[in-house]
This record gives sequence, C-alpha cells and structure tokens, in this order.
Amino acid sequence: MELFRYPLTLAWLAAVFAALVFFRFKAEESRLEAARRLLGPDFDRLGSGPEAARRRLRGLLYFAALGLLAVSAAGPQWGVELSPITDLKGNVVIAVDTSLSMGARDMKPDRLSNARLLLGAIARRFADYRIGVVAFAGEAYIQCPLTTDQDAISYFASGLKPGMLPGQGTDFSEAIETTLGMLSKYGGQKVMVLITDGEDHSTSLDTSLKAAKEQNLKIFTIGIGTPDGELVPMTDSVGNTLEYKKDKAGKTVVSRMDETALMKIASQTGAAYLRYTDPDSAAEAVRSAVGALDLEKSKGKGRSSFKNRYQWPLAAALLLLLIELMVMEKGFRFRTPDFRSLKLPRFKSGAAALLLLAAAADLQAAGPGADARKGSSAYKKKDWPAAVEYYSRAMQKAPADKRLNFNVGDAYYRLEDYGKAGEFFDQAAASPKVAARAHYNRGNALFKSGDAAGAVAAYRKALSFDPKDENAKFNLQKALEQKKKNSCPNPDEKKNEDKKEQEKKKQGGQDKKEEKQGGDKESQEKEKQKEQEKKKAEARERSRQILEMMKEKEKAAARDPEAMKQAALKQGKPQPQDRLEDW
Repeated sequence: MELFRYPLTLAWLAAVFAALVFFRFKAEESRLEAARRLLGPDFDRLGSGPEAARRRLRGLLYFAALGLLAVSAAGPQWGVELSPITDLKGNVVIAVDTSLSMGARDMKPDRLSNARLLLGAIARRFADYRIGVVAFAGEAYIQCPLTTDQDAISYFASGLKPGMLPGQGTDFSEAIETTLGMLSKYGGQKVMVLITDGEDHSTSLDTSLKAAKEQNLKIFTIGIGTPDGELVPMTDSVGNTLEYKKDKAGKTVVSRMDETALMKIASQTGAAYLRYTDPDSAAEAVRSAVGALDLEKSKGKGRSSFKNRYQWPLAAALLLLLIELMVMEKGFRFRTPDFRSLKLPRFKSGAAALLLLAAAADLQAAGPGADARKGSSAYKKKDWPAAVEYYSRAMQKAPADKRLNFNVGDAYYRLEDYGKAGEFFDQAAASPKVAARAHYNRGNALFKSGDAAGAVAAYRKALSFDPKDENAKFNLQKALEQKKKNSCPNPDEKKNEDKKEQEKKKQGGQDKKEEKQGGDKESQEKEKQKEQEKKKAEARERSRQILEMMKEKEKAAARDPEAMKQAALKQGKPQPQDRLEDW
C-alpha cells in the first residue's frame, strides 16, 4: 500500500514548500539585520517583547498550515473502504499455463506474453465480476485470490513467467481442482478461463471434469500456439536463447497446440473453445459467451480500495489558519479591516494560491495519469504486456489524449505485434503534437510486417509534419528500395545488401531515442568503424541463417522420428527408446 495516492504531487509540493521556507527565513534574517543596524543597542530590548513572540508564532502557524495543505493535496490514504457494488454477476478464475512450452515463439514475442495480454483484456471486460488468477504447470498455485481490484490483478499477472513453478509438465486437472477450491466459498456464476497451448499430461482429467460439472463450473478454453508447433527455447536470465529443449531420449521437443483436450473440457462443462488470435477479440468473445449463459447472480459487498484521508490534514490546516488570523500582533481585539496595515509579506499569499492551484490541476489529471505512470514504469522495466495493460486502462479514462494511443502502439511494437502497433500509431496521428512521430513509427511497423508500400506512405506523412527528420528520410529511401525489389524480386540479393544497412538504422528508429550514426566521412577512424560494423552485421546474418537451418533440421527430425532412427542406424548409433516426457 502506498501512503499517498499522488506521491509525485507530494514530492513537487514538498520541493516548493522547502523553497518557500528557505526564502522566508532568509528574508527574516535580512529584516532583523537591517533593524539591528538601525536601532543599535535598543534592538535587543525592542525585539524581545510579546509582539515579537506573537509575530514568530504567526509565521510558524502559517507555514504549518501550508505544509498540511500540501499533505492533503497528495491524497493520504490508509484503511480499506468498500465502494458499493449492488450486483456482482459472479466469479471468474483465469488459469494460465506457465510450463516451459509457453515460451515457444510461434506467437510473437512468445505464447506466455500473449497469455498475459489476454488475461488483462479479460479482467477489464469482467469488471463486474470477482477475478482470480491461477498459475499452473505440473502443479497449480493461486497467483491472485478472487478480487475486484484491477491493480492487484495486473500486479500478479506481471509475475507470470515460463518455467516459474517447481513442477513442470502441464496438468489440467491440477488447475481445475485449484479453481474449484477457490470458488467453493462463493455463490453466483462460476467461470474458469483456461489459457494454454493444450499439451496435457494429466491422468485424472475425467475425475476433475466430473467435479466441475457437479459444481456447475463452466470452463472456457483458449488455445495459444500453432498446430505446426515450435521449438521450446531454454533461455538465460535476460532472455537470450541458449539451446532448445530436448527430452530424455535426446530428441528436440517440438511443442504443438493440442486442441483435442481443450475442446473436450469446454464441451463437457457446457462452455466453448476459442483459438487465440489477439487479446481484445478473444476477451470480447469470452464475455459474450459468458453473457449468454443463464447463471445465478452474486450479491457483493463492494469493491475494495484504500480510503482517502485528505480531510484530516485539510481540516487541521484550516484550523491553524484561523488561529493565525486570531493571533494579532497587538492582542485580541476587533477593529475595522485596514488592508494597508497587514504585516505579512506578499509572497506568502501568492505561494498559498500556487500550492492550491497546483494541487487542483494534478487532482483533475490523477485518474488516467496514475495508470499512465504505471505503464511507463512497466515499459522501462521492459514488461511490455503490463505496459499495454496500464496504457489501455489510461486510454479508456482519457480517450482524447492521443499520447496514450502512441504509448500503446509503442508497447505493441516491442511485443512484435506490428499490426496492432500500426493501428494505435494511426490513431495517435490524429493529434498534431505527436503526428510526426506516430506516422514515423507506423512506417516502421508496416515495414516490419512486410508492407513496404504502406511504409513509404507513412514515412512521407511523417516528413510532411517534420521535413527535417533525417531518420524518416533514411527509412523512406530504404522502403522505396524494398518496394522496388518487391515489384522486381531478385532472390540472389534479397538477404544480404538490404539487411546489413537496414539493421544499423532500425536500432535507433522506433523510439527515436538513439541518435543516427553517420556523419564525418572525412575521418578515417569512423570509416574503419563503419567497415567493422558491416562485417559484424554480415556475421550476425550468417549466424542467424545457420541457426534457422539447424532449427528447421531439428524440427523436421522431431516431426519424423522414423527418419531420425534410420539416420542413427546408418551412423552406427544405438536406437533411442521412446519415453514419456513433460515440459
């Protein structure tokens, strides 16, 4: 729990308050020094009377009141309150497969990243339900208990990683039984959404399905992956692929989406099976399917949130200001107001107005701003699915702010979902403030997705807003070259000359956060560096091609085990024994 709802506001106001106190006491020191020089020996006698004490007391009261106003504007919060929800429709548990096979990259960037995006999209569409999250592989664990707190759901979803659980494999029965345990104490609709690639190694699935039917649990299954399958990468701590998963017999594992078990689960519980394409459409389909079910509704106590306690420091500040006005320098007495006789420095009242106006401005923007800040924090941590989740929520609260569309597109670009990225960049281009960057990034997304003609049009639009954009000019030239090659293909030159120049520029292109290389061609050292970079790019391209060839060979061998056995016999190697292996 954060003690303040708007911590950035508190930091800003604290800095202003500290500066105000500093300059006030500097001014007081200067005033006293001038009085000391003017009065000489009489200064100590005149400056130590009750009037001077009252003046100091008023100053302390005034600054204490300003400090409390700053604290109130920052939104202090503690304790939990329940905002009224008169009719919760039910409970949804989202079970996400976190086995190693969910790290396969047949869905960009990988299956589990798409599952996290889908989880967030489902949670947003089921705001009138309690939502829980279960992570499972060979065993199942409650990742997030049933709650209506969207922030808690997003937080726990961000921790889902391939291979995060100790028991590997994929056991649907474990996930179903854990879900039944979570829902046993709640009434109303009971819905489970099972997100997986479908490779089940459980032995008690039928028993679990029987228990689910007895408790009227509807299990919607969503398959993520492709029937052709993909190798399962084994990565280091930063995500670099070290090797590909092999079973105990030494065979390379090819993880394929198995829809048979998923269809069986959905049909036996009276639900539906969906094949995943993108998070929004899949979440909308689940919501529509659940809405069509005739299930009992659940009465809820309310949505939990931290209680804002701004009234306490605000009331204390007003009380101190009232006392400060009553402590007059010449005692307590009533008199006709004479504004010329006020002794307070003018900058005090101005500073108070500044603090209050700043607080009001920040409070107006705090709704979408809080989610946008969380999205930016997730983006900096390279947690792209969480960034999409928070930016999308901020965008729903402030649909007119096209910067949020730009940020969502940027996060999708990092996820290598170039189609979605292009859509959001196109929406962001409606704002003149970000139009140049939005068209530029849309051109990058179109180029990455193979639409060179569309990229040319986008780069030209970017240049119409910012004619001096060197990055856009460079990429426009490359897109024109690619467009020409697409119309007159030359297979011998397709993957060398074009890519070694393209990679250098694209490293700084998407965010425009890095500066374009190139410049002083007269310097021999820079020319040598460029040559070295070209050689490195060629070496990387050759390595990538070799890796792809090895990968395809391993996949082919895994798909045709008989051919693999024959090859092993020809080489005089012992024939491997088939074993059951979970991953």
